[in-house]
Amino acid sequence: MSGLAFEQPAGGFVFDNCRRNEILLNNGALPGKIHKTGTTIAAVTYKDGVVIAADSRCTAGNIIFDDNVLKIHRLSDNIYALGAGTSADCDFQTRLLESQLELLKLNQDRQVRVATAVRKIQQHLFRYQGYLGAYLIIVGVDVTGSHIATVHPHGSIAFLPFIASGSGGYTSLSVIEDRFKENMTEDEAKQLVRDALYASTTTDLYSGSKINMFVLTKEKLDKFLPYEIVAVRTDKQADYTLAKGTTEVLSTNVKKIEFDIVNEKVKSTTGSNEAMELA
Repeated sequence: MSGLAFEQPAGGFVFDNCRRNEILLNNGALPGKIHKTGTTIAAVTYKDGVVIAADSRCTAGNIIFDDNVLKIHRLSDNIYALGAGTSADCDFQTRLLESQLELLKLNQDRQVRVATAVRKIQQHLFRYQGYLGAYLIIVGVDVTGSHIATVHPHGSIAFLPFIASGSGGYTSLSVIEDRFKENMTEDEAKQLVRDALYASTTTDLYSGSKINMFVLTKEKLDKFLPYEIVAVRTDKQADYTLAKGTTEVLSTNVKKIEFDIVNEKVKSTTGSNEAMELA
C-alpha cells in the first residue's frame, strides 16, 4: 500500500510564492515589465445585422505613433474582425485567417460561416498559449444570422450580443450595457456604438483621434471612414516661443581644443588642381 496521502486543499488565499518571489528579487531577478497597449473596439448586434467601430489612434508607449489607423480587418465578404493589442500580431493573424477562409470558400463553393472563422483562429492562437498579442472581435452575418465573438490571445472565445475590448473597452462596455436592447434599429445601434466609442476616446489616453464604423448586413456593407472626428488639433492659444535671455545663464566655459599636425603632405596632380592631405 502506498504511503502517499493527498492533502485536502485549504480555503482562502495561498501565499506560498511570496517567499520564492522575495528570494528571486534579492538575487537580482527583476519582475517582468508590463507593456501598456491601447485601442477601443466595440460591436453591437441589431435586428438586421452588426454595427462595429474602432478608434484610429496607434500608440508606441506614451507616444502617439499615428492617428489614422484602420483597426477593422476584412476576413471575407460577410465576416470582419476588429483587432486590439499588438498591431503586428493583429494584422498578420487577420491576413492569415483571410487567406484560409478564401481557400475554404473556393473549395466549398459557398459562403463561409462565422463559427468557422472563429474556430480556425481559436485553434491557431491556442497553439501559442497567449504569446501572440491579438485580442480580436470576429463579427459577421451568415445563413444562421448575425454573430459577434470575442477571441482572447490564449484561444478562449465567447459569442455575445455585444462586446467591447481594448484599453478603453470597460468604459465603452458600461455605456453599451446600460442602453442595449434587442432588435434595435440601425440608427439606434449606430448611435449607441458612437456614444460608447466617444466615452472611451475622451477618457482613455491610448484611444482617440477618429471613430471608424462599419454596418454589416446580408445585403450591404456601409463604411463610415471616419464616422466622427473626436480629437481635432486646433491652433495654439498662445505663443510659447521664449525670448533670448529669459533663462539666466549661470556660467560659461569655452575650452579651446588643442591639436597637432602629425603629418603634412602635398601632392601635385595633372592640371592646375592641387590636393592637400592632413593627418
